[in-house]
Amino acid sequence: MLRQPCLLLVCLLCLACSSPSKSAQTPDGGDDADVATPDADGGDDHEIWCATQWPNESLYQPGSPTENLYTRVRVAGVTPSGGADAALEVQLGYGPTSEAPSTNTWSWSAAHVNALCAGCAADEDEYMGKLTPEEPGSLLWAARVRYAGSPWVFCDRADDGRSGSADGWNAADAPTLRPPASLSVVTLNLRCLLDDWDARLPLIADALAEADPDLAGFQEMCAEDGPGGRENLAELVSALSARTGRTYSIVRAQTHWSWDTYHEGIALVTAHPVESSGELELPPGAFTRKLVHATVATPQGRILFATTHLDHLDAATRVLQIQAVLAELDALAGALPDLVLTGDFNEGPDGNTHLRMSAAAFSDMWQALHPGDVGYTYPAPTPTIRIDYVWLKSGLSPEQIQQILDVVIEGVTGSDHFGLWGLFRP
Repeated sequence: MLRQPCLLLVCLLCLACSSPSKSAQTPDGGDDADVATPDADGGDDHEIWCATQWPNESLYQPGSPTENLYTRVRVAGVTPSGGADAALEVQLGYGPTSEAPSTNTWSWSAAHVNALCAGCAADEDEYMGKLTPEEPGSLLWAARVRYAGSPWVFCDRADDGRSGSADGWNAADAPTLRPPASLSVVTLNLRCLLDDWDARLPLIADALAEADPDLAGFQEMCAEDGPGGRENLAELVSALSARTGRTYSIVRAQTHWSWDTYHEGIALVTAHPVESSGELELPPGAFTRKLVHATVATPQGRILFATTHLDHLDAATRVLQIQAVLAELDALAGALPDLVLTGDFNEGPDGNTHLRMSAAAFSDMWQALHPGDVGYTYPAPTPTIRIDYVWLKSGLSPEQIQQILDVVIEGVTGSDHFGLWGLFRP
């Protein structure tokens, strides 16, 4: 007769033991995978929930701070605290897409409360901050929260039916940081210091500032002799920097003495870090000609960038020169196959240098994107032949290309060549 009540009591005790306590649940009723509670001597239990708020995707430049990133936080009995409770820690971090934020591959920094949050719920605080990834590549960003030394709670998105930290952190629900999707390139023959350089300089600087190229290749970079002599490229880069606020690296190669007046050469200009550079003297022609190259660490990864200026008199010499260019670039590429070559080839697309480039698997950006357009670039302002090129190789995909400095402004042309501006995607 007494066995039945005892059995009932045992069952009730078992049910009590198996029921989760409120402190082990998230505010949304999920499991406790991301919930932190203080240990026995840490005071009352404080349920934590958090979610990244905005943006879900953000573009960044390596080495520069991102835009502000926002996360929402709820801690039972604590928020909203307006940042007044020092026991509440909120951090923002970034890491590779293949790793969880709990690993040591992520980088973290403290966030600060956003006192102006207009959309916060009555029991929430919003925190904000910026991150500064140093290397290019696609990344994830997240937030993490803890109270009074509890384990970290990692936060992902809570929009479109997602639950933030309530269902654990998931890479598929994490917001992303990405470098700009495309890169831009310019090629231009500067026409030395001839044809009223002082009038041409602002036109070129304005056009380049509007184009804002990641990579720029120049031919006929010229400097006067002597310590007080002018140099067109140095003056151009100074004017460009004043317009864009960016700092540029220049990789030069002097080639020959021209017009009995100038030290002439070719050059590469970029606002991104230059990891290495070099030059190659090409087979001789009317003048000494060279190839100049640099490995540039762009936001989309490392690019082998080069420019050249081929012989202007003899087609057979140009073939020898382009063979030397191709051999050098092939040797340099190695594990870095993404390659951009610009230049004044002094030959139209029906010539042998174009055939050699195409046979070496280079893509002529103008021909790829404007196959029915002759695209003449020389001599300005009424060109009759296309001799200026932007070539891509490997996995680089052309997206846009257009002529620049192709308009006469108040009787002044930027150069005796039209320039080219192109956009490509690694």
